[in-house]
Amino acid sequence: MRVGVLKIDSHVTNSASLKEKRFVLTGLKDRIRKTFNVSVSEVDNHDKPQAATIGVSCVSNEKAHIDPTLNSGQGFF
Repeated sequence: MRVGVLKIDSHVTNSASLKEKRFVLTGLKDRIRKTFNVSVSEVDNHDKPQAATIGVSCVSNEKAHIDPTLNSGQGFF
Protein backbone atom coordinates (compact mmCIF):
# COMPACT_ATOMS: atom_id res chain seq x y z
CA MET A 1 0.00 0.00 0.00
CA ARG A 2 1.24 3.45 -0.90
CA VAL A 3 0.00 6.82 0.29
CA GLY A 4 0.53 10.16 -1.45
CA VAL A 5 0.07 13.41 0.46
CA LEU A 6 -0.20 16.96 -0.83
CA LYS A 7 -0.26 20.13 1.28
CA ILE A 8 -1.83 23.27 -0.18
CA ASP A 9 -1.34 26.62 1.56
CA SER A 10 -3.63 29.30 0.20
CA HIS A 11 -4.89 32.79 0.81
CA VAL A 12 -8.66 33.36 0.73
CA THR A 13 -9.06 36.90 -0.56
CA ASN A 14 -11.96 39.08 0.56
CA SER A 15 -12.80 36.74 3.42
CA ALA A 16 -13.65 38.82 6.47
CA SER A 17 -14.99 35.98 8.61
CA LEU A 18 -14.50 32.29 9.24
CA LYS A 19 -17.99 31.67 7.83
CA GLU A 20 -17.02 33.20 4.47
CA LYS A 21 -13.80 31.19 4.41
CA ARG A 22 -15.68 27.97 5.21
CA PHE A 23 -18.10 28.66 2.34
CA VAL A 24 -15.23 29.07 -0.14
CA LEU A 25 -13.30 26.05 1.14
CA THR A 26 -16.34 23.76 1.11
CA GLY A 27 -16.83 24.38 -2.60
CA LEU A 28 -13.12 23.97 -3.33
CA LYS A 29 -12.83 20.73 -1.36
CA ASP A 30 -15.90 19.28 -3.10
CA ARG A 31 -14.49 20.10 -6.55
CA ILE A 32 -11.13 18.54 -5.67
CA ARG A 33 -12.81 15.36 -4.39
CA LYS A 34 -14.99 14.97 -7.47
CA THR A 35 -12.27 15.80 -10.00
CA PHE A 36 -9.41 13.70 -8.60
CA ASN A 37 -11.14 11.06 -6.41
CA VAL A 38 -8.97 11.87 -3.37
CA SER A 39 -9.52 12.66 0.32
CA VAL A 40 -9.45 16.35 1.26
CA SER A 41 -9.46 18.16 4.60
CA GLU A 42 -8.60 21.54 6.08
CA VAL A 43 -5.59 20.72 8.26
CA ASP A 44 -4.33 24.05 9.61
CA ASN A 45 -5.12 27.77 10.00
CA HIS A 46 -8.63 27.03 11.27
CA ASP A 47 -8.90 30.33 13.14
CA LYS A 48 -7.54 32.69 10.45
CA PRO A 49 -10.18 34.10 8.08
CA GLN A 50 -7.83 34.62 5.14
CA ALA A 51 -5.42 31.69 5.47
CA ALA A 52 -6.13 28.06 4.65
CA THR A 53 -4.10 24.89 4.61
CA ILE A 54 -5.66 21.92 2.86
CA GLY A 55 -4.38 18.37 2.95
CA VAL A 56 -5.01 16.00 0.05
CA SER A 57 -4.30 12.28 0.19
CA CYS A 58 -4.43 9.46 -2.31
CA VAL A 59 -4.08 5.76 -1.45
CA SER A 60 -3.20 3.09 -3.98
CA ASN A 61 -1.18 -0.06 -4.34
CA GLU A 62 0.83 1.49 -7.20
CA LYS A 63 2.98 4.60 -7.14
CA ALA A 64 2.27 4.96 -10.86
CA HIS A 65 -1.31 5.92 -9.95
CA ILE A 66 -0.53 8.30 -7.06
CA ASP A 67 2.06 10.57 -8.68
CA PRO A 68 0.01 11.52 -11.77
CA THR A 69 -3.12 12.02 -9.65
CA LEU A 70 -1.48 14.48 -7.26
CA ASN A 71 0.60 16.19 -9.98
CA SER A 72 -2.36 16.66 -12.34
CA GLY A 73 -3.82 19.24 -9.96
CA GLN A 74 -1.13 21.81 -10.75
CA GLY A 75 -3.35 23.67 -13.20
CA PHE A 76 -6.39 23.23 -10.97
CA PHE A 77 -4.99 25.21 -8.06
